[in-house]
Amino acid sequence: MGLLSKEQLRAFIKENGLVTAQDAQNALKDLFAETLQEMLEAEMDTHLGYGKHDVQNK
Repeated sequence: MGLLSKEQLRAFIKENGLVTAQDAQNALKDLFAETLQEMLEAEMDTHLGYGKHDVQNK
């Protein structure tokens, strides 16, 4: 069983206008880039002990 149902995948493809394999690759690249960026920012917050714009807890 996958993370998304076939219907959800079809909706994602339709919403993003994915026609070719290159379109799908670009969409996944963007999705992973955003996810990795969020993970790195969360890791930095944990390492520093305060959030990016949390001036009070610096």
